[in-house]
Amino acid sequence: RCRRHPSDMGLRPPLLDIRAWRTDPERFARSLRHACHRIGFFQLRHDLPPAVPASMLQCARDFFALPAADKGSICYSRSPAFRGYMGQGVENTAGAADLREQVELAPDEPPAPPRALPPYERLRGPNQWPGAMPALRPTVEGYVERMAGLCDELSDALCLALRLPQGALRSVLYPAPHWQLKLARYSPVARSSAGGGAGAWDEAGAPLGVGAHTDSGFLTLVLQDGGGGLQAWSRGGWVDVPAGGPDILVCNLGEVAQLVSGGYLLATPHRVLRPPAARYSVPFFYNPRLGAEILPLQLPEELPWEREVEFERGGRLCWERPQNVMHGCFGANAFKSLARSHPSVFSAHHPDLRLCQIGGGVATVCF
Repeated sequence: RCRRHPSDMGLRPPLLDIRAWRTDPERFARSLRHACHRIGFFQLRHDLPPAVPASMLQCARDFFALPAADKGSICYSRSPAFRGYMGQGVENTAGAADLREQVELAPDEPPAPPRALPPYERLRGPNQWPGAMPALRPTVEGYVERMAGLCDELSDALCLALRLPQGALRSVLYPAPHWQLKLARYSPVARSSAGGGAGAWDEAGAPLGVGAHTDSGFLTLVLQDGGGGLQAWSRGGWVDVPAGGPDILVCNLGEVAQLVSGGYLLATPHRVLRPPAARYSVPFFYNPRLGAEILPLQLPEELPWEREVEFERGGRLCWERPQNVMHGCFGANAFKSLARSHPSVFSAHHPDLRLCQIGGGVATVCF
């Protein structure tokens, strides 16, 4: 069991400004390298028109306020690609139910053949859109275009931060990044609640909306309201990530970024405490193309290593689970993760596949 350190010993995510990348890229890249190498989390002040994030958050509020029948009209149980509405407790993280409602979206494509191989090809397909809310689709599609543009800028900034040729990181993303987007609502609960009941709980008995995990993709940008509750793992303890509202995006790196950098960049564990009032967020996951093979890039020898040994031993390695192993192919890992989190949809739509344990609790999809 990990020793729990006071949260003030952790490194808190710094605030960067995307406008600095356009005016002083070297300085921005240095700040970005520090954040992504030592913490794996940062906050980003964007320069999007205020109506873009505001309308996206409002769409999330409006959708979750719909009657149950309207939300259920896009139930994810009908989607072989795991798209659509999921009620509270449907998804699980590390075996514990997530206490949030959500909508899962990804690139709109024709549906894959029912028994397509390799299995990750079955993640291609159409999104489900609610007839009761026609404004949702154009709002999401416009927002995704903006987020993809920001992620491309950050990818180029990371190349400069790592002293790689410009565009080196885009090689794992293009020509067709398999992005994902969630609309999420965390139902409120009193922070003083005692541990027990459904879902996960932290060491002090506080209820979790989503348990501790790392993201499997490359880069995550989270739009959130001002309710708070997001925490990142830093130096052996959990630190609060400030809720900056629609003007600030919370950014964290996924396992692809850690693997492709040979461990130089950090895929930082994070979790969400259930808030005292409903919390709304819109995470955007910028992922590689499904068929991408994730191999470490050769980083320059002069790139400074600035993480302390104590941080490695008392922080990340204490948290990591040996069964959380990533496959070399991004699509295989993505399909495995969805199958593990949504076993009923996996068994209903993919009866020719099974989730296998290959030793040490490591899961893979077999066919």
